[in-house]
Amino acid sequence: MKVKFSIPEEFSVGIARLLPLLDCEEGDDILVRAEASDRTGVTLHNGEAIIYYTKKHLFFRELSVLLTEAKEKDSFEWWEDGHFETVSTMIDTSRCAVPTVKTVKNLIDRLVLMGYGMVMLYTEDVLTLPNRPYFGYMRGRYTPEELRAVDDYAFEYGIEVIPCLECYGHMEKYLMWKEASPIKDTARVLLAREEKTFDFLDELIGTVSACFRSRRIHIGMDEAWDMGRGKFLDRNGYVPAFEIFNEYMERLISITRKYGLRPMMWSDMYFRVCHPKHKYCAPETEIPPEVAKRIPAEVELVFWHYGEEYGSDDYMLKKHKALNRSVIFAGGLWSWIGHFPEHYYTMDCTKQSLLACRANDVREAMATLWTNDNAECDWYTNLFGLSYFAELCYDKDPTEEKLRRRFHAVSGGNYDAFLLMSDYHNKDLAKDYENYSHRFLGKPLFWQDIMEGLYDSHLEGHPMSSHYAEATRRMAAYADAEGEWQFLYSFAAKVFDYMGVKTLIAENLVSAYKRGDRALLSEIAEILLPALKDAVIRVHEAHKAIWFKHNKIIGWSNLDVRYAGVAARCDTAKALIEAYLAGELDSLEKLDEPRLHKPLDGFVQYSAIATPNLKT
Repeated sequence: MKVKFSIPEEFSVGIARLLPLLDCEEGDDILVRAEASDRTGVTLHNGEAIIYYTKKHLFFRELSVLLTEAKEKDSFEWWEDGHFETVSTMIDTSRCAVPTVKTVKNLIDRLVLMGYGMVMLYTEDVLTLPNRPYFGYMRGRYTPEELRAVDDYAFEYGIEVIPCLECYGHMEKYLMWKEASPIKDTARVLLAREEKTFDFLDELIGTVSACFRSRRIHIGMDEAWDMGRGKFLDRNGYVPAFEIFNEYMERLISITRKYGLRPMMWSDMYFRVCHPKHKYCAPETEIPPEVAKRIPAEVELVFWHYGEEYGSDDYMLKKHKALNRSVIFAGGLWSWIGHFPEHYYTMDCTKQSLLACRANDVREAMATLWTNDNAECDWYTNLFGLSYFAELCYDKDPTEEKLRRRFHAVSGGNYDAFLLMSDYHNKDLAKDYENYSHRFLGKPLFWQDIMEGLYDSHLEGHPMSSHYAEATRRMAAYADAEGEWQFLYSFAAKVFDYMGVKTLIAENLVSAYKRGDRALLSEIAEILLPALKDAVIRVHEAHKAIWFKHNKIIGWSNLDVRYAGVAARCDTAKALIEAYLAGELDSLEKLDEPRLHKPLDGFVQYSAIATPNLKT
């Protein structure tokens, strides 16, 4: 399709970038005009299209709508419902996978087509501070020049880029260094009532905010579980948590005021300090007036909720609104639980959460891309969830056909292939689970030791090997096709193949050993374990190629250790079983141990840097 533009010059850079992604070029098929308006939409009649936009970035969303719909219709009108004033996403760059500037720019191209008007880069210590050489050391930290390049790129679309920091907890990667000892309370939390702490925060906020045009900033402040329990306790004795937190906030906000910034923060600590068991989502939690009064007036509260406490969105948003502060909702795309997101759960949680936002007149919605525990999940696998989230922000109840068309328009991806990636997690993704974590089998099974089988109990009465074999077959069909995302389909097929072999072994190894089935043990040792090793090597190499293409290389080392460890354990398991069959060993100790049940709400981590990462 060819289009001719008669529009303001400010759109020209964005159009030049996006036309190739939209499979379009300049020509005379359709004349496109632009009109600033109090509503957003696009009309096409008699070969002339008018794009109506309330904000600059929405012009590009409607351009993608136009160039999709015009392929099948000579005339149409399309209007957005306009409830959400801001649709944003937060990209977690702090869990070893630090996306390159090129990757962030490519993501921004896709995000603007979806209608995202704000992007946050979540950076714990992945930033360059000139006076603190250990801040972000060996972590792939961004330079000010890189951050400005991202901001400049997004500016051409009218997208606001906001720094998303941690200013109290979640600082373990920096606090492990001696340089940080003067501002360290516990292993994860900064030291309150210490001037050097606020000198550090002044440097951090001043340096980072100078890289962006936006005067908004996210200051974090979540999950500071152990504040006041380390060096602070030694110095000051016991002080109630809400007193420490409120006092700390007052000092922190004085810094944001100094730089003319409008701060937002995760809201959970205000609720946790008012609950006897420190819960965030709980119907019984009430924030007393004296606590509410001390929440700084200019702070926007971000209610983060990813579906774990199912159905809590409505009452929690009401509790937030009652505090008389600006409220932002943050949902999650379930990108932090292994090699692929769980799209079914993402869709379920997103729908109920955004409906609650509408019911409670919450006008800003954010989709978070957390990448906990070494970030196995590639950024582009989240295009599905990002597209879904955006469509529900612009349409309360879109049809599946509309979701499919929009996903293909903004990503060029195959809807069914991306959705199939969710089969990594389980085979019954449409059913309800007593505990939300029970649906996420994939990552624990992927990394568990083949001889220890810490999660084998979950396969009893629920075998997964045939499920993964079928998922391999189905994904391989997509992997054989050409296209921009063929490398993701091919990677998924390799992962499913590995999972199929691994679960087949897990389903048979202990039972074969205990009943003395020497033939099956021999088959496991001579055929299945070598096949598992070959499969994990294929996954390892494919994953490395993807990582090196999209991320800074410096964070890859942990996954090298993990994958190589799995391969080495295949060799060890093979040697042990062969020695047992040859009579060189009287028993296999790890197979003698009963397979006790281990819940899925926490998995054994294998990390080259053994510091905890509990962000969810």
